[in-house]
Amino acid sequence: MIRDVHYSVQIDRRISSVVCQEEFDVLLEVLDSFSNSQFRTAVYMLGERYALEMTTESFWRLFTVLLKHNSKVFLVVMLKGLVQRIEKNEASIQDDGFKNLCHIMNEIDQQKTVQFLLPHLKDEEQVRYLFLCFSMEASEWIPYLIKVNTLPCAFVLFSSLRYIEHERDYLLRIAYYLMKRGDGLSFNLASLMKAYFGLEELKGTFSLQLKPFELARLETSYKAFCEKMA
Repeated sequence: MIRDVHYSVQIDRRISSVVCQEEFDVLLEVLDSFSNSQFRTAVYMLGERYALEMTTESFWRLFTVLLKHNSKVFLVVMLKGLVQRIEKNEASIQDDGFKNLCHIMNEIDQQKTVQFLLPHLKDEEQVRYLFLCFSMEASEWIPYLIKVNTLPCAFVLFSSLRYIEHERDYLLRIAYYLMKRGDGLSFNLASLMKAYFGLEELKGTFSLQLKPFELARLETSYKAFCEKMA
């Protein structure tokens, strides 16, 4: 089996100066001149090395150029770089650069971006903001949120369910899906759904006990939600 090479001195010499000087038109020409294996290595280097060493503004410009050039190839590797920069407080989805990217993404790019970034967002405001960047309605958030097992996503999921509260069968399917996942947060969220939406059909042994006055507070207070669900 052929293993991908993530770094090459020769390729570094070819692309280093044009990336650092932001001669991105030249960079694209160099990339197109590479063999398939050289190109794959260059892609890794751009996402794993250069994307982490640049200024925030330069990073967003590089991301934009590469996305326009070939989103299928560059989107995920640059999103990986973005996540690392976010974790080091060197970039944010609230940067203008990210907003500009959202405008040029096609529908598939948008879906991949939401799926990739959701697990890495640290608070519920960022989760909501990500969806709003793509002009998604709250009811459209649910299929993405149920796949991510973090407190911010669980809170936004619970808050979003009121938009489908008349779809009882759908609520039950979501609750059973969460229970099947089996972890504490998912089970507690299913218990919360049962109490909040009156899903008496939902069978299971739940350790989370909720008083009626607590339900409204859990929907509106992220802090209270985390304290109860964690």
